[in-house]
Amino acid sequence: MKKALLAILAIIVLIGFVLFNKDISSKKAQPDMAGAVSKDVVTMSDDDPRFNVWGKNFPEHMDMYQTVETEAPFETEFGGNHSYSKLIRYPQLTILWAGYPFSIDANEERGHFWIQVDQMDTARNNKDFLNSHGFAAFNGQPAACMNCHSGWTKWLENNAALGDTPREKWVSFNSAKYWTMVKNIPALEGITENSPEHSGPHGGKRMGVACADCHVPNTMELRVTRTALINALTKWRGYEPDPVTGVKATRSEMRSLVCAQCHVEYYFRPTGEKVKTIGESIASDTDKKWWNGTQKTYDEFDSWRDGNKATEIEVAGIELVFPWKQWGKNKPFRIEMFDEYYDENVTRSIFPQDWAHKITKAPMLKIQHPETELYSSSVHAANGVSCADCHMPYVRKGSSKVTNHNVTSPLKDINAACKSCHTQSEEYLKAQIQDIQRSIAFDLRSVEYATVSLINDIKNMRDRLAALPEFQTDGKADDKKISAVLKEVLELHRKGQMRGDFVGAENSTGFHSPREASRMLLQALEMARMGQTKLAEIALQYGFSDFKTSNLGFEDIQKLNPGEIRYKVDLNDARQSTAKGHKAGDRYYEHDNINDGPNAKLLELDKNNKPYNHKVLD
Repeated sequence: MKKALLAILAIIVLIGFVLFNKDISSKKAQPDMAGAVSKDVVTMSDDDPRFNVWGKNFPEHMDMYQTVETEAPFETEFGGNHSYSKLIRYPQLTILWAGYPFSIDANEERGHFWIQVDQMDTARNNKDFLNSHGFAAFNGQPAACMNCHSGWTKWLENNAALGDTPREKWVSFNSAKYWTMVKNIPALEGITENSPEHSGPHGGKRMGVACADCHVPNTMELRVTRTALINALTKWRGYEPDPVTGVKATRSEMRSLVCAQCHVEYYFRPTGEKVKTIGESIASDTDKKWWNGTQKTYDEFDSWRDGNKATEIEVAGIELVFPWKQWGKNKPFRIEMFDEYYDENVTRSIFPQDWAHKITKAPMLKIQHPETELYSSSVHAANGVSCADCHMPYVRKGSSKVTNHNVTSPLKDINAACKSCHTQSEEYLKAQIQDIQRSIAFDLRSVEYATVSLINDIKNMRDRLAALPEFQTDGKADDKKISAVLKEVLELHRKGQMRGDFVGAENSTGFHSPREASRMLLQALEMARMGQTKLAEIALQYGFSDFKTSNLGFEDIQKLNPGEIRYKVDLNDARQSTAKGHKAGDRYYEHDNINDGPNAKLLELDKNNKPYNHKVLD
């Protein structure tokens, strides 16, 4: 009898365990947006990707997503959503990016809601401003830039781009001008054509990330929608395509892959062929001129106006590509993979550079937000932690457990983002994050200052060589001859700065993978100093006995501070519905909390971080 009771008890316990485990598994499998309200309020469709339409079914998620619109700007030591000028905080960037539009406008990011607003407002997307400020060769941003900034991207690719096949539409979309493609965003139900709402961020032309970018309509299953990521994953990283979710992947993988649609390094690869895309009739209006007197080929405004109409044109094709050929599935990314990819004969002949450095003439590569690549080598990635686990942690909304859609720094809510795994106190965890980031920031500042020192020394050497007859043609300095002698030094500049730029552009200040970030920066510092050593050898070869290498510090770098962006000349801003005159000296940005200086405490932190002042920082 006793044995029978024990057996029954054991069966009850076993059944309870199975049911408990099933409940846990069920909750883990819940869609990210499950449990908020009934999904019968509106029908969600890719024909209408607006987040404020889909959000009617998920008002709590929509409210979380829009929090950043009204919250006061905040700063962490190396991030936040206060859109201060990075060039004011880190003036060395004006030299590192010399000759590239980022050297005059680069602000701290302020959240997914704002990414299209900020993209349309930036001076880097204002041809007249750039042309009048030393970038006469700038030809305007392509629509390819919208891939990471607009929730309308897939709609435009499918409905506005020209072509009969998905491939043709993809290349046509990327190859159009940015401002031309923006004009084709439709005014759907509830919005009047070309009204302020149509130009706004709430479902209009300035709408940033939307629900449809990451979710299948109605089922809300996670998916990847961006063609560039699907191409990279299926071509090089061993994933299979899927007609519904983009690629076949586990839900845990998807909780990172949706972020990998944009948080990656990329480039615009020339296709080597002419493609048909959308143009503008303004190109035939000889009264429409850019600031430098050349013919306008597009109107730098978000709507069709003054008789300007869409046309069909033929241009050199480009496509957005992630350079992942060397990066295999389930492998950690290494920076040498970019060396191998960008230096392949076929790649370098097709895409030799993002820009030629204005001072050194080196063929440079600009790295963009490579969070996916760096994170892959981390201890968190090795333990199956996804991007969403930390940046979109589960929070309670009434009786529901939902992911926080105010996608932000884990430092904003360490309890939710970190303590589901870590048992230490919030104060301890914050101190650990702070210590890692300060350490990486010290290494990064060392690299940046050393690279600026190398740039100064290369300029010095170029000037000296230019004075020698053997480096002149028809009595003038021959840049090609000089660059040939400096080839090894220029390659060290290219690859070393790429490593520093990788860690600087990656938005965690190394926290996503501290060891790999440190390894990259050690290489970069070695390359900068090796470049200076090579210059010293060249100096001896050509008899420059007084040549000395430089070693710039914090105070030297601060002299490069450009201040807030201001107009250098009188200029009309073509993006206004009626020409708005700007005078030389006027501030470029309308809002005071954009492109202003960072909190003085951050500059003091940087001063104490390089050189490292342990009495203050520890």
